[in-house]
Amino acid sequence: MLGRPATCRSDRFGERGAAAIEFALTAVIFLTLIFGIIQYSMYFWSTQSAASAAREAARRGAVGETCAALQARTNASVKLAQGLPSVTRDYYSALDTEFATAVPAATGRNVRVSIVYNSVDFQFPWVPFVGGGAVTEVAVARVENYNALVPTSWAAC
Repeated sequence: MLGRPATCRSDRFGERGAAAIEFALTAVIFLTLIFGIIQYSMYFWSTQSAASAAREAARRGAVGETCAALQARTNASVKLAQGLPSVTRDYYSALDTEFATAVPAATGRNVRVSIVYNSVDFQFPWVPFVGGGAVTEVAVARVENYNALVPTSWAAC
């Protein structure tokens, strides 16, 4: 009986189902990690698209694009938004770094565009969502060529 293996059938009965138990315990952690990566990557993609849309809206607001055109362009640019984003545009003195007092548009002043919306939450279990999914991005640009002949294009919105 020298060739008999050390593990015989009767020795393995105590380990029946151990692999299934181990898989169940590690799968919960693994799937939470995977779903978290998916949720947060989608949130950060949404944040990046909002930052890009805010920069573009500030550039266009600095040359006098209308509020309706800014809103339409922003709606097309942001990704994974629940509902339509809120876009605000105000003009401030170049010396007002706190953006405390809005002023009428003029050459040399700053335009500040703010985009606010809620990102899509996939409702994955055990995966908390950043700030409830709220996305807020702000961009500032300098007005170089103010055109007083088209005052509606320069209105705050």
